[in-house]
Amino acid sequence: MAKFDCVLFDFDGTVADTSEGIFEGIRYGIRMEGLPMPHPDEMRTFIGPPLNVGFRNHFPDISDEQVEQLIIHYRARYSVDGYYKFRLYDGMEDLLLTLRENGIKTGVATSKPQVFIDHIVKTCDLSHLFDVVVGAETDVLHGGKKQIIEKAMELLGPHGCQKPLMVGDTKYDILGAVDAGVPSVAVTFGFGSVDEMIVAGATYVAKNCEEIKNIVL
Repeated sequence: MAKFDCVLFDFDGTVADTSEGIFEGIRYGIRMEGLPMPHPDEMRTFIGPPLNVGFRNHFPDISDEQVEQLIIHYRARYSVDGYYKFRLYDGMEDLLLTLRENGIKTGVATSKPQVFIDHIVKTCDLSHLFDVVVGAETDVLHGGKKQIIEKAMELLGPHGCQKPLMVGDTKYDILGAVDAGVPSVAVTFGFGSVDEMIVAGATYVAKNCEEIKNIVL
């Protein structure tokens, strides 16, 4: 018998490598605002936290209004074709199908805006992989992953998510799971720091989809 009856996945860096489209949007916003471009090695830290946190981490002295402008520029660029510039990680589709075949509910719990993640799932033929898809509201710049995880669990219903598990690739996913009282898996193939995720309270660590499956089943 499986240890868990529902598994929630972060999207960026967990289900898929979405870096190409995200980085294009980030660079576009930075150029539009005339700010110094981060080193390529630093770009990966934009994936995981909400956009306002990512921009604020890199540009601590800019105003809140400029942070909002950066986000507006990013979304304008990303909405053109950034949606589609991703690839599922090796073994991810098989993992999700295997979980569903074993009666385990699957869901997305991401800080990506709801409008974007809905569009990706519906237009890129991923709907059959998830029972629920929850993102962030586009007009909310602040807030943690806890609320997103809790909303996904609520949508799955009291009998569909009694033994939940959160899978993510950054400390924000793990902290959200801890705050929601949910055990978590830190994946090593995404964009976050494994050490940070362990310190944040990750229950398990997995280096590939096969290890995630073994943890769940």
